[in-house]
Amino acid sequence: MSPAWFFRCLQEAGRGAGRGLGSGPRGSRASGGWGSRRSLLLLALWCCVLGGGGGAEDMVVLRAGLCPGLTEEMIQLLRANGIRTVVDFVSSDLEDVAQKCSLSYKALVAVRRVLLAQFSAFPTNGADLFEELKSSTAILPTGSPSLDQLLDSGLYTGEVTELMGAPGSGKTQVCLGIAASVSLGLKQHVLFLDSTGGFTASRLYQILRARAEDGEEQLEALQRIQVVRVFNIYEMLSALQELRDRLSQQVVSSVGPLKIVVIDSVSAVIYPLLGGKHSEGLAIMMQLARELKTLAKEFSLAVVVTNQVTRESSTGPLKPALGRSWSFVPSTRVLLESKEATWEKATTQRVASLAKSSRQPTGIQVELDIGNGDVQELSPATPTQGL
Repeated sequence: MSPAWFFRCLQEAGRGAGRGLGSGPRGSRASGGWGSRRSLLLLALWCCVLGGGGGAEDMVVLRAGLCPGLTEEMIQLLRANGIRTVVDFVSSDLEDVAQKCSLSYKALVAVRRVLLAQFSAFPTNGADLFEELKSSTAILPTGSPSLDQLLDSGLYTGEVTELMGAPGSGKTQVCLGIAASVSLGLKQHVLFLDSTGGFTASRLYQILRARAEDGEEQLEALQRIQVVRVFNIYEMLSALQELRDRLSQQVVSSVGPLKIVVIDSVSAVIYPLLGGKHSEGLAIMMQLARELKTLAKEFSLAVVVTNQVTRESSTGPLKPALGRSWSFVPSTRVLLESKEATWEKATTQRVASLAKSSRQPTGIQVELDIGNGDVQELSPATPTQGL
């Protein structure tokens, strides 16, 4: 959020002090005090909180279904007048917008109230956060003892965990192993969003057969894993929004509660929107980031995403794709790399390294075996000098 934007909010507060922000006509005070200068200044400050220093909330694009009353027709009219994000909308003079867009002033005010309530940040204290953590956080096993050790016991609900690596590094295989572990071992429901077409039921069934001998148990585990194909960012956002609606209504699945969402991969749907003439690409990426973090926090879910890696030069170190803005989204990052096979170990060897964590020192490294069987532990975690 820029200082200029904040002063725009204050200017609007000054202009609107005498006419109110209620649902009534110009000059109405029917909103119970919203027309006062003090309330309007508070609104400006709330908008400042909404800006959040240029974070994810600052980049949320207006879209149908984001809040009640925000229709597709309204969004098209707003975009035609340069209003594309939540911040654009709440910082605009709604009377001018109503005239330019031929929209109802009352409807615009109602939408702005909902957006402020939905996107503004409210303070809490450390004791409440700690109690919430104890009551809502669960640790889900990945199916690999060494990977669990790397992650400090497993995948934590309420967080986004990223698996990054080059093509063929084993990201999808590890995701399948995680889905099998949660479904088979914990009897929990799994949502798997496949954006690359890499999900294969035969491979998943092979993993389940290696972990359970009972055919009926294998079938039940398969039924607990819901797969959704999403080949662009809009399909992914729609699937996540639908999931949020179902969770809010406590309608998920008849086979068990949902505890994990796996997305393979985020980079596949975001990359086409970044750079070039796609000026809204960053905004849409941060909207996806907000959806993932909100799902994780509000519904105590573990969210696992995969990402590609890049190099600045042919000899440079591997870096996660999607840039600095995305780097703040995952709480934990694991780098997967291929390791050349040896005569002693004919199967494909892969190394997992901890690149980001708030609980473990980065640079810890383990070996994973992703062969025809399960994802298995090969060696204990050993600290290194870093990636």
